[in-house]
Amino acid sequence: MDEILFDPKVKGESIYGIWHRPELKNPPQKNVAVVFLHGWAGHRSGPHDMLVKLARKLSAGGYNCFRFDFRGKGYSHGCRQQTNNHSMIEDLDAVLCYVNTVLNHPAIVLTGICSGAKLALYYARSGNLPVTHVIELSSPALRQQEAESELAANRAGNTLNEYVKKIFRRETWNKLTNGEIHFSAIRRNLSKPIYGLLSKKKKISTSGKKAVNPVQKPGEKPFGKFQGQMLLIHGEKDPETKPALRQIQDMLHRHNIPSDTYVVKGANHSFYSLSWEYEIIKKITEWLSGNYNS
Repeated sequence: MDEILFDPKVKGESIYGIWHRPELKNPPQKNVAVVFLHGWAGHRSGPHDMLVKLARKLSAGGYNCFRFDFRGKGYSHGCRQQTNNHSMIEDLDAVLCYVNTVLNHPAIVLTGICSGAKLALYYARSGNLPVTHVIELSSPALRQQEAESELAANRAGNTLNEYVKKIFRRETWNKLTNGEIHFSAIRRNLSKPIYGLLSKKKKISTSGKKAVNPVQKPGEKPFGKFQGQMLLIHGEKDPETKPALRQIQDMLHRHNIPSDTYVVKGANHSFYSLSWEYEIIKKITEWLSGNYNS
């Protein structure tokens, strides 16, 4: 496969990306472009280079894949402090215009992770250019304030669960016998999530504010330019999975958008395990094949 540098510009600032172009002996899959959106704190490689591995796997199967850094991130120009949702949407518009030009308006599959996944969902809902499918990995909750109480509970539960597991380990009892366990540190570690849970519950119960939904453009139909379905992938052990999936699935149900949900057993937010990574790549490859080869 070829890996080609591309650099569309927004307001004179370059967005640097990599186009994974299939080899001539492996013709493109019905002119499909998979465009990757990295997370807020990340860059175009994704956590543990997962987006690179996924792009190369899909490109070997005939898909054109495009990874890029949002302005202010990675190698792209721009000030990191000025990166926001508006600038990221501008960047995505520029990249999609480039993709439409070089491939003559292919089917667009937005594939995002973390905040990039959330951006993909909102772009499919009200973006300027048509999107065919969306694959979202570990999107945060769409309405964060509404989910905060549940997130705090999940984090507190995960912390307590880890300490309960340690109680039954032989090395824990050895440390206890040798006086190596610092109870003050344990108390500090446990008090933070529990205090966070209690304060979040109090804050939400007394605020009286309603969650604010994304503003729709006047006269625009939600998902009016979206043409296909979505694949939602989350880790079982990610505290954000349950509230995020509930909100995303509710939004898609209200707008009659078909979707498939896949929860990776035991996985965390960024899928830090080779087995989880391979499982996700296999799932995405099969899902795309089912949509474009059937």
